[in-house]
Amino acid sequence: MLLPLLLLPWAWGALAASPPVPPASVTLRLLQIYVFHNASSIGMEGMALLGDLETHSMDCITCKIRFRQPWAQQGLTPKQWQDLELLIQRSLSDFILKVNRRAQQQGMGYPFVIQGSLGCELHPNGTSRRFYDAGVNGEDFISFEADAGKWVARQGDNVAALYARDLLNRDKGAASVIQLLLRTCVNELKSFVQHGKESLERPEWPVAVVFARVPPQAGTPAPLLLVCRVTGFYPRPVCVAWLQGGEEVPLGWWLNSSRILPNTDLTYQLRSSLAMEPGDRHSYACRVEHSSLGGQSLLIPWEQTRCWGPGLVVGIFLGVVAIAAVAVVLWWSRRRGYQDVGPGESSP
Repeated sequence: MLLPLLLLPWAWGALAASPPVPPASVTLRLLQIYVFHNASSIGMEGMALLGDLETHSMDCITCKIRFRQPWAQQGLTPKQWQDLELLIQRSLSDFILKVNRRAQQQGMGYPFVIQGSLGCELHPNGTSRRFYDAGVNGEDFISFEADAGKWVARQGDNVAALYARDLLNRDKGAASVIQLLLRTCVNELKSFVQHGKESLERPEWPVAVVFARVPPQAGTPAPLLLVCRVTGFYPRPVCVAWLQGGEEVPLGWWLNSSRILPNTDLTYQLRSSLAMEPGDRHSYACRVEHSSLGGQSLLIPWEQTRCWGPGLVVGIFLGVVAIAAVAVVLWWSRRRGYQDVGPGESSP
């Protein structure tokens, strides 16, 4: 019953001769979400991703393929895209009918969500991985092993998953078709990489800043936490390290890093932190290595003078107040001097 999910990647890519293998691992992935509110109300959204770029999308309201990149329409003629849309519409109707029938037979209550993730990944050494995974209500449900040509349940004790596995494995013809489709995925991936090379390899320089988080005021002295925030870089791979006196700080409890997270402008961000013992007078710097820097490193030193403790803050505040007071006195004295000068008189 999950076979219709495979119809999109079958045509979402050119079938021309394979271009050169890309220099880094890249994935072509189709994500689909079906929300079964009840037997007559179903929502569907799908998107195709090349690496981290959304190339195509579709929803069940219009069942029209939307091209999210300027080059996403290449590889197929307008007539082929139109035929594909028609094929998807028919397949979706059949898919929804079968799912509703199985849900009623298995006594599965509404609402529920079916998620699909399928595609392939190409590695720099020329090897590839093909995958087709399906989940129900956010949990792993069933997947297809491309090499063995069979379905496996992701939850061994899930009766519904075991039932779906056995049911699908009886259809040997469908398994053969799925294997064929997944084998073509790598060629489609290479073709997409060729068309979208400029977008995939666009360099976006990282911007980094180092700052210190003030430790808690109460209790025993706590380590000062230095934070290096790196943002705005693309592509995704980045290396961030801390230097102490010019030497790289080794891994340990004193180092912590967030995951690489996406920004809204299709760039990425990362935070790396270093716990520094109170009274440590070493010099520290954050080093960022990224492909956009052309082999160079971005080095951001931490200036200890920028760490304002409570005493320094109070001192600066009192100094500002004193300067303001002097300014007020001078202004008032000058104002009184002008008032003491009568009409026609001149001030000395």
